[in-house]
Amino acid sequence: MNFDKLEQLIQLVKDNGVKKFNYKDYENEISIDFTDNTFNGGQTQQNAVANHTSNSDQQSVSNEVKSNQVVKSPMVGTFYLQDEKELSEPLIKEGDEIKEGDVIGYIEAMKVMNEVKSDVSGVVESILISHGSSVEYDQTIITVK
Repeated sequence: MNFDKLEQLIQLVKDNGVKKFNYKDYENEISIDFTDNTFNGGQTQQNAVANHTSNSDQQSVSNEVKSNQVVKSPMVGTFYLQDEKELSEPLIKEGDEIKEGDVIGYIEAMKVMNEVKSDVSGVVESILISHGSSVEYDQTIITVK
């Protein structure tokens, strides 16, 4: 997919007021998210993300993830960095040290808050799912060094 078509797609999604859009074919995967997320005690941040990955990009991402340990989602739902929907102080931040069995967040599924426990120990390198975002089964939530 060329970047002109990608820009047209982003503009089309934006102009029609679509909040989330996913597209995937044999060579490309695009995910666009224009939803509001609340971080850091009430500051609002607008996320507009368009991810474009080809097969070679996916291989480099896979190699990068393999060098680190990851914690994946045990179920489908909405991920929260604490047990409440309004984020005041997250359970983990990038750079925090975690141990196996530590609660790193919660996934709300069918109005029930389920603990997400780490199955690895180390230092949180990156948090890939933001507070209040949807998560799929087996989707990587955090990477750990």
